[in-house]
Amino acid sequence: MARPHQPDSAATAALARVRGRAPEMRANVRRLAAFANVHSCPTAAVAFAARIDTNKVLAGTSLEMPFGQSPFAIGRGVAFEALLRRHGHAELRRVLSEGLDTDFSLAAIENLREGYQPNRTGLHMRATVTQTRMAEIADGPAEPVILDGAVLQADIGGLQAFFEADEMAIGVGGQIIVGENKSWPVVDGKPTDDDALGAALDQAATYVLLGRQTLQQEGVDPSKMSDSVVLVTPRNTGLAPSLHRQDVSSRVRRIKRLLNAVPDVQETAAETPHEVTFDEVADKTRHESLRLASFRHITDVLGTVYDPANCLTSCGFAWACRQRLFADGDPAVVGGAVARALPGIASLGRVAELSHGAPASNAEAPAAIPLARAGRLYDEVTPRATGRQRRTA
Repeated sequence: MARPHQPDSAATAALARVRGRAPEMRANVRRLAAFANVHSCPTAAVAFAARIDTNKVLAGTSLEMPFGQSPFAIGRGVAFEALLRRHGHAELRRVLSEGLDTDFSLAAIENLREGYQPNRTGLHMRATVTQTRMAEIADGPAEPVILDGAVLQADIGGLQAFFEADEMAIGVGGQIIVGENKSWPVVDGKPTDDDALGAALDQAATYVLLGRQTLQQEGVDPSKMSDSVVLVTPRNTGLAPSLHRQDVSSRVRRIKRLLNAVPDVQETAAETPHEVTFDEVADKTRHESLRLASFRHITDVLGTVYDPANCLTSCGFAWACRQRLFADGDPAVVGGAVARALPGIASLGRVAELSHGAPASNAEAPAAIPLARAGRLYDEVTPRATGRQRRTA
């Protein structure tokens, strides 16, 4: 997964040109998961390589996607995190002690969220401290240690990125265990949101993978990083913390494949045409029609792959792409599976014509026969509703 060199100045300049005034994003687990859903789209791949925040590029237009977390959920999360850290992390110590069968009541706690600059310099310093503390596991620390706000550094597509875990418990049976805090409740032992649970486990699995890479760099056996992680969540409807331990070994393997699939910025910079830039798309001083025209030009040059199930939940360009496909009558607007079932057919209008029995070209022939059959069946079932003559063909 790691790439040996940082991109050269020409590649860095090329990606800066592609980004222009578009808001820049910092790679994190959520961004990686979102990119995994749309990685086959050339436009999305270039935007990710240039570290463009696709959720904000179209801000101020009618096609801005409504991404964002509820302020109530954010408030609950803040309250839950504060509860865990209150009185010298008393509640965090308690749940870790009960759930990991290790006494954390007197464990040293190193709070990496305080005393460091809130920028890349601070993140680099926190990553250095995290790496040093993790390496100490080789000597078997006499007492367990909790790193609050551990930071792991990784090479993502040829650019350095920092990932912040909620906590690391070091020295649990000679291992390191990643912990994530989530404010959604677990009621009667079951999570209320399976999607949120999956995302949290993927997030923790990413930290496990990066933690193993960090240990290898320090000459420490990577198996010291446990395959299991802990989620600290409220029990039932209150905020009382509870701990849940789960194996994420299969997720670690999947995350490794995902990170290997991230486009290399050096290659992307070399392959992206010079005319491609999101500068005018992100310029809020320009009229919306001009901004959207610039976006359409980019997608004309690069190409897109649209799938409603993935794009609408993961990409800030989804509404703009959907509007374009709808205006063109492109079959992809109703999903990739439908588009793949209609090879050689350019538009939904042509689909309707073929379902009425219109002559098909050679390219349309494979899909034309089932379409004509479906049209006949539809007419037989709903002859009055459609107002069409039943066909005898």
